[in-house]
Amino acid sequence: MYVSIQSQFVRATCAQHRHGITASHPRPAFTGVKLKMNSRTRTSLGFALMGLLGVLIGAFVVSLLAPKFWTSKEAAANLIPNAASAAPMPLSGDSDFERRIVAVVKRTEPSVVLIKATVHGQQQIYNPFQNDPFFRQFFGDQVPNQAQPFTAKASGSGFVYHRDGDTAYIATNAHVVYQADHIQVLLWTGRQLDAQVVGADNSTDLALLKIHGANLPPALPAGNSSALEQGQFVLAIGEPESFQNSVSLGIVSALHRSNITATGGPGFPAFHYEDMIQITTPINPGNSGGPLITTRGQVVGINAVVAAQAQAIGFSIPINAAQPVLAEIQQTGHGIHVAHAYIGIQMRALDKQLASYLGYSGSQGIVVVSVQPGSPAEKAGLQMRDIVLELNHKKLSDPDEVRAAIAKLKVGDKVTLLVWRDGGLQPYAVTLGDRPDTLPQG
Repeated sequence: MYVSIQSQFVRATCAQHRHGITASHPRPAFTGVKLKMNSRTRTSLGFALMGLLGVLIGAFVVSLLAPKFWTSKEAAANLIPNAASAAPMPLSGDSDFERRIVAVVKRTEPSVVLIKATVHGQQQIYNPFQNDPFFRQFFGDQVPNQAQPFTAKASGSGFVYHRDGDTAYIATNAHVVYQADHIQVLLWTGRQLDAQVVGADNSTDLALLKIHGANLPPALPAGNSSALEQGQFVLAIGEPESFQNSVSLGIVSALHRSNITATGGPGFPAFHYEDMIQITTPINPGNSGGPLITTRGQVVGINAVVAAQAQAIGFSIPINAAQPVLAEIQQTGHGIHVAHAYIGIQMRALDKQLASYLGYSGSQGIVVVSVQPGSPAEKAGLQMRDIVLELNHKKLSDPDEVRAAIAKLKVGDKVTLLVWRDGGLQPYAVTLGDRPDTLPQG
């Protein structure tokens, strides 16, 4: 899934195929390597210089002969032996481990499927700022009030979670099939079947589909995600960019990653994740919903989101957390609601232009763009144009700081906001509510 990720160490913006993807991640810079020369190093230096001279002479000879052998890319390609002209060479790293991986993939991939979802609908485009001269100054009349038809297509992955005769239940992410009115499942054999949504739970980003037919693939065995260890090898099998049954190998980077929020485009709900498995295994667009598998062939996670522009940072839902939700969906048709605290405001960072317009002399704070009706913020008395300076006595300069702080709290907890309004400061006590699944975090 392409989403916006806010966690303790990374923030990213992603979306499905219907949304864009950006991200940020700090990368270490290598400024140089210092070598300490000891007596053995100095003794070897003379031999090294003599060897280097020989290498340079050899390189000169090769440069004279090279045009005769590599005159173009096509000629170079012709030097590569094919199956007809040369015997296959064994893998240099051939081992019991590799053979086990190959066997696991062969055993697992028939039960991994490609999911194609189509959404048809009317999108109401509403400009909430057009009647307010304050916000019209910054946003103008760019967005008209009108309904526009749209068709959105998305693809993702899934796997056979349970098999009952000619019926197979497919586990995937809720965001893969969100509001889809037509879903098809493509099996490993190329067979395509219509699928029904048994139920979905946006709070955990899990969904269960159902397909019918003869000779369906078997269910994959579940492992114990609580037994995972940092550094353990894992495989991801999925359908990145609709390339069916692609396999990638990585390791478990970390466990129990929390405070990760994924947001999509307009009309797309926020998905909040807790206690996730962080993996180096790539989760490309279309991999969402695919299984995370141990080298023994057991499912230990359901791949969900990735931090783009940050290499090798993906997140998987632990199977131990997913199983109760999927079982509840299979039995009742709906998921288990997981409560997430929220205030109920839309925010933007304060800048000089906004501060000047509002008559505020400070330079840091959060401007309340809108207050959601019936939200804890509205009940506490917050209003549009308020400037929130502090949350629980901690100064604010970015909306992400508010989201990160709220994500660590529970429904029913109380927070104190220091608000500037019309030239005066006033504290507001807000009792956090249970965020509806369709609302973004904030």
